[in-house]
Amino acid sequence: MSMNISECIKSKLKRKCKIKTNRKIEINNQISTETLNVNSTPPSTNHNSSNSNSNSSNNTDIHSPFKNNWISTTKYTILTFIPKNLFEQFCRVANLYFLFILVLCHTPISPVAPGPSAINLGIVLLINAIKEAYEDFHRYKSDKKINHQLAKVVTKEGFIEKCWKDLIVGDIVYIENEQQFPADMVLLSTSSELSAGHCYIETSNLDGETNLKCKQSLLETNHLTIDNIPTLDSTIIECESPTLNLNKFDGRITINKTTYPLTIDQLLIRGTTLMNTKHLYGVVIYTGHETKYMLNTMATPSKRSKLERTMNKILIYVLIVEALLCLGSAMAGFAFEKTVGINSFYLALKQHHYGVRTVSRFFTFVVLYSTIVPISLYVTMEIVRVFQIVSINKDKKMYHSETNTFANARTSNLNEELGQVEYIFSDKTGTLTRNEMEFRMCCINGQVFGSLPCEKNFLVGPGSVLNISQENIEGCSAKDNYTKPLNVDFTVAENLEFFIVLAICNTVIPEMDNNDGCGQIKYSSSSPDEIALVNASLNLGIKLVSRTPNSICVCVNGGQEERVYTILNILEFSSDRKRMSIIVKDPTTNEIIVYCKGADTSILPYLNNSSNDEKILKIQEDNLNKFSCNGLRTLCIAKKVITQQEYDAWSLLYKEASISISERDSKMEAVSTEMENNFTLLGVTGIEDKLQENVTGTISTLLDAGIKIWMLTGDKQETAINIGLSCQLLNDLEILIINDQSIQDLNVSIKNAIDKIKSESPATKQYGLVIDGKTLAYAFNSTNEQDFYDLTTMCKSVICCRVTPFQKSEVVRIVKDRTTSITLAIGDGANDVSMIQKAHIGIGISGKEGRQAVLASDFAISQFRFLERLVLVHGRYNYKRLCLLICYFFFKNLMSSLLQLWFSTNTLFSGQTFYDAVNILGYNLVFTSLPIIVMGVIEKDIDSVYLKRFPALYKECQLGKCFNHKVFWYWIGLGIYCSAVVYFFTCNVFVEGPTNSGGKVGGMWHTSASGFTALIFVVNLRLALVVNSWTPYHHLTIWGSLIVYGILETCYSLIYLNYTSYFHMVFLNVVGDPIFFISLLLTVIVSLLPAYSVSYIKRNYFPEPIDVAQEIQRYEKTMEKKKMYNV
Repeated sequence: MSMNISECIKSKLKRKCKIKTNRKIEINNQISTETLNVNSTPPSTNHNSSNSNSNSSNNTDIHSPFKNNWISTTKYTILTFIPKNLFEQFCRVANLYFLFILVLCHTPISPVAPGPSAINLGIVLLINAIKEAYEDFHRYKSDKKINHQLAKVVTKEGFIEKCWKDLIVGDIVYIENEQQFPADMVLLSTSSELSAGHCYIETSNLDGETNLKCKQSLLETNHLTIDNIPTLDSTIIECESPTLNLNKFDGRITINKTTYPLTIDQLLIRGTTLMNTKHLYGVVIYTGHETKYMLNTMATPSKRSKLERTMNKILIYVLIVEALLCLGSAMAGFAFEKTVGINSFYLALKQHHYGVRTVSRFFTFVVLYSTIVPISLYVTMEIVRVFQIVSINKDKKMYHSETNTFANARTSNLNEELGQVEYIFSDKTGTLTRNEMEFRMCCINGQVFGSLPCEKNFLVGPGSVLNISQENIEGCSAKDNYTKPLNVDFTVAENLEFFIVLAICNTVIPEMDNNDGCGQIKYSSSSPDEIALVNASLNLGIKLVSRTPNSICVCVNGGQEERVYTILNILEFSSDRKRMSIIVKDPTTNEIIVYCKGADTSILPYLNNSSNDEKILKIQEDNLNKFSCNGLRTLCIAKKVITQQEYDAWSLLYKEASISISERDSKMEAVSTEMENNFTLLGVTGIEDKLQENVTGTISTLLDAGIKIWMLTGDKQETAINIGLSCQLLNDLEILIINDQSIQDLNVSIKNAIDKIKSESPATKQYGLVIDGKTLAYAFNSTNEQDFYDLTTMCKSVICCRVTPFQKSEVVRIVKDRTTSITLAIGDGANDVSMIQKAHIGIGISGKEGRQAVLASDFAISQFRFLERLVLVHGRYNYKRLCLLICYFFFKNLMSSLLQLWFSTNTLFSGQTFYDAVNILGYNLVFTSLPIIVMGVIEKDIDSVYLKRFPALYKECQLGKCFNHKVFWYWIGLGIYCSAVVYFFTCNVFVEGPTNSGGKVGGMWHTSASGFTALIFVVNLRLALVVNSWTPYHHLTIWGSLIVYGILETCYSLIYLNYTSYFHMVFLNVVGDPIFFISLLLTVIVSLLPAYSVSYIKRNYFPEPIDVAQEIQRYEKTMEKKKMYNV
């Protein structure tokens, strides 16, 4: 047996040589040879080529051009963990800054011991390192388990078992039911009997979808088993280089000098699972980190919140201020040294060393003022964010019982970003609607069958913007019963053919469902629309029975007649063509027919005018518009009969395009377009997709909150407008519809619309914009892009219809690049992924279209209505909590630093420290840490029910009123004032005056202990003033922190330590003087009085909306208590 593997170097690697590897393996005498031919010619193609057969060797030669199948998702190894983790942590500016401070603490210029700084920094680094190590160890265990799983490989002697990590390119692997695929493989054959060559796979590990996907082998290889696989001698498989795209695969297989195309239908992706199929054979083509699964496990680029970016800027300002303080203090010290120190002979100062001592003193103050930068801020924010996402994930008010799913926060970086959303970009199908399709109506040859949904949310009355009513539909009345069945006369050939097309022109797979004991056929497809069409045919007696790669069987006339259509080709749906076609040979007439279904924009322009009755065509188009105006999703069904000669000529072009490796998609599109023209229109369909529960109320509330909502959909314009009216998106708005055919026409339309809006009073009229995908493409031109954005800012709502996934992301980009506003994109399908990733916040809905959107999102919910609570409640709470946390951290750290500054005014800026080393260590770690964490997790300024009742309260977060320069500098000013009060009150009490009956005055450490105690009380009680909703946790942490401080300080003062012997019994002596308590009470009152006064004046004389809402809440709760008491 032999295996020849050749690979052309990937063009993207830009290597300037071509490597060709020929591998010959003879299992009988265990000889393995490798030859490498290198030449300087550049690669002409971009693909892998492998000769495969059954005797794939266990050879894992390190010289192989292919990667082995061993995988590793760990970030570190035992040797690299410490250096790599430290490097990553010190890439954060704050950590690098404190490392610099620690280095200074080990020099003679430092007035403090290095111990506290080392412990502070060490704790921060250790917490992060433990977190990283824990996560990486779990990844290591998972990798080890996967790499050592066993797979059956076909050899000349039969099956042998290999570990997954030992598989190589060219191995033929035997997979049994419910086993995972160990590598990316090309499907050779399956055990399926009902549908030859078919197998079913579950891709939940890959994209989260639990519905089964169908794969099919080539008929030319489907006969292969362990007995005849040796016939694959000299078979060559060529395929593209490994790519990220999960939905695309281009390759070809040459068997006996005949080449056949390989597509995504033959690709089995690593990590997916074989289901409902006894076994299959596949040949390995991509291994290890070149598999699509591993290529897609790369981390999504992280997003940072606007608040965090603002905080980082402020941190830079703080560092600049600190540098100026250090410089000022050093210069002041220099001045005092020249004027006072020169006359102090006992200091032994040397005049010619002034410059050196000034520079040294500068760095001394850098150490003393280092606490102005809050080292624990980042760690505290991470802790708070983790608890916040737990709150989101466990919120029972966002639980969906039907799917048994809670909301899922997939990142903690954007919790507060939810509180500042100004733009929402929403998909329609599956996001606003249920994506539960039900066939409602159709029009065949001008005759309408079926009835419209009777729910008012889907009807557009005569007074609407479109002036189309249900009664206008020919052959249908608004009084029709909602459940009225379709009454179709199948003696009319056109009617029968129409529903046969619905049954066969699709990708639906029939499966035998034996769970109920009746052997019913169950249909599965990735498209709910196709399921609805096939079920509609089934209900009328046209049953899709089975399908193979080359045939499809349907029963007509209630099962009395069976027709087997020969499938010649299937032209699959693409987002560019917006249609799919199937070319079959009719068993009754032996004609070759092209059946096509798709959007009206992709069918109507390709009709043959001579084969379509003009009058009937006009009726069809009118009914098409009326279906869409009443909220139905529409499709056009068409056919074309071709001759054998026409098909043969086209088939050669199609085969040539299908086996090409480079640019296969574009070639296939071009060839498909050649066939898809000159159609005869058979009819149109209307499918109902109802709105989700409470979509209307949710959109209305979000609009009242000042959020602009854009709906981006691939549906027809009339359908989109109807849904927009149904869900209150366009209610009470004058609708501007822009459909243009050129860049110049669009430019004129936009300017006319802007002029019209400017001429109207905004208070009397508001506008909604509707634009289609073709026109939107012109809007992306540099000439129109800015004008288009300007127009959208003047509109309350925007609807973009017939848009592609790329256009969705471009719409988000236009807004995101031109505003500082936070954008949010929400969708449920793979076509929404680019939009979700482009926006500041991506929301995925776990719906009928799989979980690609969820896997690409930052947050996941199961229903659109939960977006209201996620944004208006959790988003607003988290934003205000983190704003308070940041301001409070800078406030308390500034206070502690400025006490050192005020103390320096008494020491003539000599660089003496004011604090005891142990106390300053406990300041951030113990005495002030827990209260702010509790505030950041559970603080509520108002109950959530009032946030829904008064959605305008959200606007204060959009406007940044909770964290801006005014708010930040207010806290900074308050910190300066409080620090001055604390220091000078305590200094005057314990330095300038007697402290006991013996006439002794307090020393420096008595002043320090008194001032530090006042600092702890002021900082914690300042936080108590901003509590809006007291809970046991607030009481426990705020009062508990003060009690813990007293206990620990007493113990520390009692215990004699050589390291801090100067502080022995100091605190006990301080609290033993009655004047200490008087001064403490006076200091706290004077410090906090301005903050309380400002709050009181603002609330009572200059109230904000939140103040009014809080008073309403307080009044209503008081009345409820009185009623309960009276009862």
